[in-house]
Amino acid sequence: MNTLEKLKQISEPAHSNWREKAQWRKDNRDWLRKSGRIAVAVLEAIDANPDMSQAKLAEKMGVTKQYISKIVKGQENLSLQTICKLESALGITLVEVQIPQASQMATPVEYCQHQWLTSKQILMEMTSAIAYSESYQVA
Repeated sequence: MNTLEKLKQISEPAHSNWREKAQWRKDNRDWLRKSGRIAVAVLEAIDANPDMSQAKLAEKMGVTKQYISKIVKGQENLSLQTICKLESALGITLVEVQIPQASQMATPVEYCQHQWLTSKQILMEMTSAIAYSESYQVA
């Protein structure tokens, strides 16, 4: 390759996929935020225990150090199985599922009644809007 060809190659604009990356981050924002929070909690748990390191955590979980590195960078879409392994290895709680008490849950009848009232209210509002618009029509 001669000098002119090298200069042309260097001066050609490189393909950038920043838009695709930005769109991907936007599309995956919710789990990325949660993954980031988990990463911080994992790092804090490792720092709080002088006998723990990322390498020891990887060994306890039966995964590679590279995978732990991805986790603590907040770049991994974690499965429930992995979250449970992290919790067990570190002795912490990362995710807690809140189950509504029976008194807070609507019975099927209550749910149907609520949906019916909501539909009835919408129908009444539409009817009054139509009546209002008809009363102000210009002849």
